[in-house]
Amino acid sequence: MESFNPKLLWKQKRDKEYNIILFGETGSGKSTLINYLTNYFHNGTLRNLKIAIPTKHYDSTEGLEHYEYNVQDSSKSQTKTCTVYNFRKQDTTFNFIDTPGLSDTKGADQDDFNIQHIMRAAEQSGVLTAIILVINGTQARSTVNLRNTLNLLRSSIPDVLLQNLVVVLTNCSSTTVNFDLAHLKPWTIAEANVFHMNNCALSRPVSQWINDKRAKKRMEFDWQCSMETIEELNELLTKLGGKATEAFKQMRFNKNTIKLQLRSILSEVKKIQNLQNELDNMQNTQQNISADIKKYSDYKRTKQVEYTELERSEYVSKFCTQCLTTCYENTALSPSVTRSYTMKSVPFCRDILNFIEFIFQDICHCKHLPFSHCESKVRSVRKTKTVEEILQDVKNAYDDNVRRNKEIQSKIGSLDTDIAALRHVLDKKEVEILKCCHELKKLCSQFNFVDELQGVIDVLGRNARTLTSTVARADAENRIRNIKHVIDTLSNAEKSD
Repeated sequence: MESFNPKLLWKQKRDKEYNIILFGETGSGKSTLINYLTNYFHNGTLRNLKIAIPTKHYDSTEGLEHYEYNVQDSSKSQTKTCTVYNFRKQDTTFNFIDTPGLSDTKGADQDDFNIQHIMRAAEQSGVLTAIILVINGTQARSTVNLRNTLNLLRSSIPDVLLQNLVVVLTNCSSTTVNFDLAHLKPWTIAEANVFHMNNCALSRPVSQWINDKRAKKRMEFDWQCSMETIEELNELLTKLGGKATEAFKQMRFNKNTIKLQLRSILSEVKKIQNLQNELDNMQNTQQNISADIKKYSDYKRTKQVEYTELERSEYVSKFCTQCLTTCYENTALSPSVTRSYTMKSVPFCRDILNFIEFIFQDICHCKHLPFSHCESKVRSVRKTKTVEEILQDVKNAYDDNVRRNKEIQSKIGSLDTDIAALRHVLDKKEVEILKCCHELKKLCSQFNFVDELQGVIDVLGRNARTLTSTVARADAENRIRNIKHVIDTLSNAEKSD
């Protein structure tokens, strides 16, 4: 016998080596069956019992390593790890893998832990000859613990190994059995694969029955029947073809992938929540900035401005070049004026005439000398025009808000891109989960998706309700609904099958 070593891979190189794994609920009699097998292979008798696993009344006699808890407490699984017991008969080797009991008082978490180790042990055996379900045959009804155990097993045993399923009903004979095999539905166990063993020899010390002739006779009869049953069981095992355990590996991979992706979705949803919150804040800020842009966009003002424009005229006007005013306007073109205007067109003559005016005429009402005046056939016309004025403070506020709007628009674009990328990742994870669910259904038609995944989905749901962004919450809840829909569809298909 040897402890189960994860690095140990059994190679069924010869047809006469068989790997068998034992499944059952706590207290069903797996360890007792191992002790009976020990007696069968090691030639034990009622008066010379061979004990591999210590019991309440008997210590270990074979010196084999075992991994048992307190054997006095039958409410808890005695086997704490998967253990391989090797038995040899002539040139044939039987490797029986004892496993921890299911549905014990430690609850669902312990069951999950045990079932993972059991499946790993089955997977690493390489080739399995049989899966033996050990059931207490005295149970007339399917108890809660038994139903839980069977549900766990249905979700753990791939379809490819169902033909190699063997049932050992303990504590009973074929005539006293109370257990109805209909409780195993939808599994159908061939009659040749069902065995009954009234293996009660180890439940009491020898001193309690050795001196009672009737009890002794009954004990010897049950013992002989049990040894014959083991002989028949071994014959069946040699006839069953070994099945590769790759399906256990594929199931484990798909189950772990689903749970990993579900937890990863939770992490990614939280990232989306953070980005969505930031995006919402950015969009609110942008709305405020847009309002300010509209507010400050009216930074231009228009006003009417009066101005003087010179136009051509038939008359001569005198202008002061110092104060830029019209001193005399629209003077009629008398002969003297015409001569004066003509002579002043010559610079030398203009200077002389201006000098004469300076001497003989009064100073112009504009108070400037004649030398500062000129005459021309134009007249000044008062006009108005509309001019645009920029309010610089308002325009500075407008320009600043336009700049901020461009910056925040760029950030919003980046956030939108990041959120879209995360959603794409979530889409891929969702597709991977659905793919693994369908693969599991193909490998194990009775796989219980609700039992396996409801806990993680509930956590996802609770976390979705904590999201403050309505967009992120709606996205998370929609993904959860999609996964639940697939699980419900596969589960309903299982029931219809």
